[in-house]
Amino acid sequence: MVHQIAIVEDDIDQQGNYADALQRRGYETLCYASVDEAMAGISANPPSLVLLDVVLGDHPDGGFDICRGLLNQGIDTPVVFLSDRTEEIDRAFGLRIAWDYLTKPISLTLLAERIANVLRISTARQNNTDPIPPCASETPIQIDRDRYYVTWRGDRVPLTLSECRLLDAIVTAGPEGISYDKLCGVTQQKVVTNNSINTHILHIRNKFKMIDPDFSHIQNRPGFGYRWLIN
Repeated sequence: MVHQIAIVEDDIDQQGNYADALQRRGYETLCYASVDEAMAGISANPPSLVLLDVVLGDHPDGGFDICRGLLNQGIDTPVVFLSDRTEEIDRAFGLRIAWDYLTKPISLTLLAERIANVLRISTARQNNTDPIPPCASETPIQIDRDRYYVTWRGDRVPLTLSECRLLDAIVTAGPEGISYDKLCGVTQQKVVTNNSINTHILHIRNKFKMIDPDFSHIQNRPGFGYRWLIN
């Protein structure tokens, strides 16, 4: 199967560089330069992945608008943001609605590797839609690390990739906990602060509480990080 990647970038030179690099990796590419053009093209022909700038022409949040628009249409194509907006609030918001958030400048080799990783996970999910089989133990949480698929007491928790990575690290660390420094590395982002980790954990907890209002197993260790406790 040849993956098709939609590139949404208003800088035509950069658009061409991304397209050339991805075509050399064997991908097909479709290029768009505006919000309207991208929405029309992607809606009519959803690709395997969308590589999306945030600022598009006169639309400072054009990429965010496209991503939300696709989600509202029920199009669950993986989205990877690639933007020169490096503020923590932008990265945090982008990671809440997309699969990854990369910042410019970025090497074309690294870009291709990150895209390949997202496509691997997306393909694993498409090829295996069965829920995680019950574990022989009484552990209420199950994590499928190939699909980044998490269940709590048998119900799926709709976590993003970054949230899955953070949760997996915390669960693996257990009651001893894992430090903020190590959690920052888990996100695979260039610059991450303790506050952004706290924001991610808040969203993770809220998603668990939608399933289990009494969920309280992710606990903060002030000044250190987080730990996982099961009574």
